[in-house]
Amino acid sequence: MTAGPRAVIESRVAATAAKDLDVLLAHYAEDVTLFDAVGPLRDTGRDAERARLREWFGAYRSPIELDIRELEVHADGDVAFAHYLFHVRGTMTDGTEVAMWVRSTAGLRRDDDGGWKIVHEHSSVPFDGATGEALTRLEPGTAAG
Repeated sequence: MTAGPRAVIESRVAATAAKDLDVLLAHYAEDVTLFDAVGPLRDTGRDAERARLREWFGAYRSPIELDIRELEVHADGDVAFAHYLFHVRGTMTDGTEVAMWVRSTAGLRRDDDGGWKIVHEHSSVPFDGATGEALTRLEPGTAAG
């Protein structure tokens, strides 16, 4: 049996910790549209995601720990979307310790084999409208988070 939309999202935790490009990329459609928290305003295609993941993985000397919270998946027929928060932690190559929450939305489509592929992904970090600074210290369940 093929993985459903929820399993596609949840499988990313172990694959990210292992920095396993093949497992992660297998969940993306060839024509995926990406609105990432860093980089260009918009990117398209699995090759763009491959390049972004290589750059992200290469920036960390430690495994990248992901925790997914508040995952909600809504599916109807051959289309699904998911929204969730994820906490990313790790040590970058320059020694910087990262620990921040990111919000993400993924649109998925059932493929011809009955599996699910991510066709649209949008990840972002809230920012302070007055200063333009990213609000990386917000946490779920707090008044500001």
